[in-house]
Amino acid sequence: MANPVINFDHMRVGKKGGGKNWTKKEVAAREEAAKKFERKKKLKLRIPDWLDDSARKIWRKTVKDMEEFGVLDKVDEDVLGIYCDAVSKVQEASRLIDEFGYTETNKSGVQVPNAYVQMSQRYANIALAYSNKLGLNAESRARLAKRQADGGTDPNADLFD
Repeated sequence: MANPVINFDHMRVGKKGGGKNWTKKEVAAREEAAKKFERKKKLKLRIPDWLDDSARKIWRKTVKDMEEFGVLDKVDEDVLGIYCDAVSKVQEASRLIDEFGYTETNKSGVQVPNAYVQMSQRYANIALAYSNKLGLNAESRARLAKRQADGGTDPNADLFD
């Protein structure tokens, strides 16, 4: 069974309130772009061997949650693995912050941010960046559909011919 086309119900011709008055041509172009992402057969992504158990749980949840959108592909496996690893590390850092607190006392007796706070921030930034690249949030999926609808082409596409 093919994945369903992303529904653009919020795009109503001539209606206000959604931020913009959509033309029939714009709505049709967006719907047509979404149809290009339909899969002919179900895709089975393989979990990278290097992910730990926590990241593997995140992998399975993410793949299941994103299945209906059909934006993930085999070439995304390692990138998705990095995303899942980063989310796992954010969760672990949060647990450690809860256990040890936000600050610690250094050798000089001064209160400084705990190293786990910085770790959490770094991995959160990685997770956010990769979620944008993979289409794991609504904004990046909408941007992808808009680019397709507007007939946008990849400036590097000719490098692969």
